[in-house]
Amino acid sequence: MALLCIIVAVSAVGAVFAAVRLAVVSPMSSTTVQVDENAADKVTVYGNGMTFVNYEESIKLEEGVNTVQFYLPSGALTDTLTVSGVNVVKITTSEENQPIIERGDVITVYTEDGAYTGKFISWDTMLLLEADNGTIMIPGTQITRIVLSEVVQVQGPKILVQVATDSSPGEYQLNVSYLMRGPTWKPTYFVDLETSSLECWATIENVESWSNFTLVLVSGGPHTVYSGTIYQPYYGNAVALSFSADFASTTSTSTDEYHEYTYGARLSFDKGATVRLPLFNGTVGLRQEYFWASGDVQNRYHLNNTSGEPLAAGTVEFYRGKAWVGEDSIGYTPVNAESIVVVNYAYDITVTSTVTKSIIQSGYQDQGINVTITNHKSTSVQILIQQDIYGYNLISSTPSATRVGSTLSWVINVDADGTTTLYYEWDYHW
Repeated sequence: MALLCIIVAVSAVGAVFAAVRLAVVSPMSSTTVQVDENAADKVTVYGNGMTFVNYEESIKLEEGVNTVQFYLPSGALTDTLTVSGVNVVKITTSEENQPIIERGDVITVYTEDGAYTGKFISWDTMLLLEADNGTIMIPGTQITRIVLSEVVQVQGPKILVQVATDSSPGEYQLNVSYLMRGPTWKPTYFVDLETSSLECWATIENVESWSNFTLVLVSGGPHTVYSGTIYQPYYGNAVALSFSADFASTTSTSTDEYHEYTYGARLSFDKGATVRLPLFNGTVGLRQEYFWASGDVQNRYHLNNTSGEPLAAGTVEFYRGKAWVGEDSIGYTPVNAESIVVVNYAYDITVTSTVTKSIIQSGYQDQGINVTITNHKSTSVQILIQQDIYGYNLISSTPSATRVGSTLSWVINVDADGTTTLYYEWDYHW
């Protein structure tokens, strides 16, 4: 099977720490060193449900070849395990290697002909993908790369690791790190439409029992090689959850092209809990706009990210003072970039589209459409109207439309309790 590059997307990340029970067993002695099972030094939680764990433990070796024992969580990718600080002769694990792609993972498979997104089923000579209530079969020879967007949780017994070492007797600092499938995390943003203030929080779900550790949240994910031979994690864009929280405890830094947040205080979690942590706050630029393309008129906002921190893909909760007024989702939004979000619908503004001219002949079609905007509000409004003519030829438009590709746009002012109509006509020859 050819090696395939898996790039972990932006999307919500979890972390699971090592449930550590460390022992040093000498062949000449039954001496055992017990270590806190919830010990962990640093956990980096990625946005797709993968976690990078590392910690240090003090051990004492006896004369001869020693075996160091500790446990990893059931979702650990044992091929990514690194052990340093002693001379390692052999590493033995009690479980088979965890596959980098597990049944149920949401992935995007890129081929020479296109991209396919769905839930991973299996992979032998053909990769099977569940999508659109069916199964897609993709030949392995056509796959160029795979993007892992969301991983499933793995349940099972802890993995026993035995590390044989022939280091000389004495005290050592054992360094352990590995990549694993962990709990998920996602950012939630709270925006006050009156003050333009923004708060960003992180929700971490299905945590393990971890004690006294440093938490790092990253919006991207680690780059891995499918065969499991080489794993080189890198940090991705981070962001992160009620109001009036201590946001000063989070440190924001960049690594390479990516962004991460390190929570300042050391943390302890209880297994199975959902934890919410504040990451940062600031202000954003907001421009309100009524918009219609079909259906109901949207009351939406152009959100300019002036917070000073990049915003990872997540959910935005909108308030007007203390009143909640709506929510929407945003994609990754860099500093000073803009996302468009729908807060709610303007039911006092109605728009109808009526075909007033239609000619269909052999090899020719001509169609004229009236769009009527009625404002039932007691104040005048401005509304952006957009229609798609699918690449057809625009004959006329009253008032004049702005065309980008196949999309026509008009900015229309409508008086209080008033009605305005626009007209456009297109034709098509085949």
